[in-house]
Amino acid sequence: MRKRFIICLVVMLLIGTMPLDSFGQSAIDKELEAAILKVKDLFAISNQYDTFNSHVSSSGNKFYFYMNWSDTQNKLDNLNISTDSSGNIISYSKYNVNYIEPGSKKPNYTREQALKLAMEFVGKIDKYIYNEIKLVENKHPINSNDIYYGFNFNRVVNNIEYPDNTVSISVNKYTGEVSNYYANWDRDIVFPKPENIISLDEGKEAYMDKIGLNLMYKSTSRLYRMSDLNNEDGYYLAYSNFDKNKAIDAITGEPISLGFYGPIYANEKSMDIAAGEGLALTPEERAEIDKLTGILDIEKIEKRARDILKLNSEYELQSKNLYSSHKNPGEYLWSLYFVKNADEVSLSANISINAKTSELVSFYKYDSYDSKAKARINKAQALVLAEEFIREVQPNRINEVELIKEDLKDNQLSYYFRFMRKIDDTYVESDSISVTVDTVKKEITSYNFEWFNDQFPDKGEVIGYDKAYEILFDKIGYELKYATIYDYEKIDDSKKVVKLVYAINPEIPVIIHANTGEILDYSGEPYKDKKGIEYKDLDGTYAKEIIYTLAEHGVGFNSSEFKPKDKILQKDFIYLLFKSMNSYRTETEKDIDKIYEELVLTRIIRDGEKSPENLVTKEEAVKFVIRAMHYDKIAEIPNIFSDLFKDSNDITSSLKGYMNIAYGLGIINGDGTGNINPKAELKREDAASIIYNYMFN
Repeated sequence: MRKRFIICLVVMLLIGTMPLDSFGQSAIDKELEAAILKVKDLFAISNQYDTFNSHVSSSGNKFYFYMNWSDTQNKLDNLNISTDSSGNIISYSKYNVNYIEPGSKKPNYTREQALKLAMEFVGKIDKYIYNEIKLVENKHPINSNDIYYGFNFNRVVNNIEYPDNTVSISVNKYTGEVSNYYANWDRDIVFPKPENIISLDEGKEAYMDKIGLNLMYKSTSRLYRMSDLNNEDGYYLAYSNFDKNKAIDAITGEPISLGFYGPIYANEKSMDIAAGEGLALTPEERAEIDKLTGILDIEKIEKRARDILKLNSEYELQSKNLYSSHKNPGEYLWSLYFVKNADEVSLSANISINAKTSELVSFYKYDSYDSKAKARINKAQALVLAEEFIREVQPNRINEVELIKEDLKDNQLSYYFRFMRKIDDTYVESDSISVTVDTVKKEITSYNFEWFNDQFPDKGEVIGYDKAYEILFDKIGYELKYATIYDYEKIDDSKKVVKLVYAINPEIPVIIHANTGEILDYSGEPYKDKKGIEYKDLDGTYAKEIIYTLAEHGVGFNSSEFKPKDKILQKDFIYLLFKSMNSYRTETEKDIDKIYEELVLTRIIRDGEKSPENLVTKEEAVKFVIRAMHYDKIAEIPNIFSDLFKDSNDITSSLKGYMNIAYGLGIINGDGTGNINPKAELKREDAASIIYNYMFN
């Protein structure tokens, strides 16, 4: 959240560096004066500041003022505030150049209190915005190391959300002050009234008929599972959609694009192939070497590349790489990069070719356009060129692909066509042939071929489209909202309009397992909704607020019961400790073996200490916590720790330092009689208290 505000501020300062004088003598100086006076009054800015700077920028007929107050003595907070020429606050940031570390990580304000302060701030500076915002549910745990609570709001007009207008606010957990505010708000836009629109059911029918789901094989790509490099890519069958950014116009019932995304080309990363000599080769080593048998010489590959790209000798071969295919392990590709300098304008081309079969895999040619260039062929003619090229280079696969239709207009200088592989009635999402056609030069400027050469899994029994749509509309979500629609041929504010549309909820992946109906994430794993942890059995425990605060920070069990009075097993304590260290991670209790492995590697758990089903004593819990804090080397120094407790002799001798340090840091407490009870078996509420003290003391 903090980074987002900093980025917004930097962008505004960069575009606002034009001095006021450059706008000439006009009423702008009077508007700046009015803005300064309004801001000083609104935020009670003291006259004790000895440095003030301002900049102005314009966009169309609008002017924006950027104001900064600072103190050379560093006694006052630095203020950065931007407004439009009407005095509306666009952004606000306040920070002390002399950062003071909070004495405790425990916040002085709860999130609910901070939200109230944030809303009061908005109400003070802009009643208009205040009346049109709705809090966006925060599905991410609070970071205990952050000193701010972050809140995001969407605009709501006529009880319909307009997520393209937003407000972001951060509130200091310790002072309760608003530290940052940014409003992405359009005050001139016209919102159509929700009248004469098709019904939600009609919107669903239109989506099914004109956008729709498709049955497809999707890849469980390693790119989404960097933490598990041993898993190989695989395929699964799912109902999904081609265009994630299409919706249904609520007036006409026709499909409409909510935004624009250019063609995305797959990038293969080359890898170096190193050769060496050894005394003997294992069968596994020999098998890897055999994979390279039959690799074509680079001279033959270069000739093939030049023939395909129609490159003469003026193009110099700049680099060449041999690398393994990520889609089909065991296959190798040559990648070549050519460059030509013509009148100091660099022209280039790169190409990938199968190293054994010389089959064309991909290429891209870069050239420059004349500023007055015009298309010489239309969309239909460009498509004919694309199909002819595919028929030439992939004659056996032209009938195995289907054109994915896009919203392409006539007279474009280039067209990108994607043909997706289709097996019977099932698409293969990651397999396609893509072609870009230059309509000025009437030639192919890029080509990409993605094809899986192994077997796909059996389809099995699928749930059918009716059930898939039921899951889409009921569990993923489909609703009426306002959306910004642009004319991307003339992209400026005057060319955008707001329309009412029926659209899929963008927060949940549109990936429905074709056999089970389960919603999946982008790695093919079951989708986990990032809902906050909630318990229903916390009445009667002294640790109710402690457990609730841990849950806010993503530390807790995926259950409706915490069972505070039960004694805690080692695996459950270890899980809480792990989550307190990694609240952003997605592991659940089911991943406990992986968690143990990770904590063993970091020596928080050592040889012989793993006992998942055993109860945890106070001294054992302290041992793991102090190791997580990296104080174990100090705790294990012999003969330097005093007997602080009446029952110090009951502490395992090697853990006396651990217990003393934990007591000194406020992680554990005695029983009020001078005893620390090191061998006491912890209840789950006691374990929560130790984890809480570790996180916030």
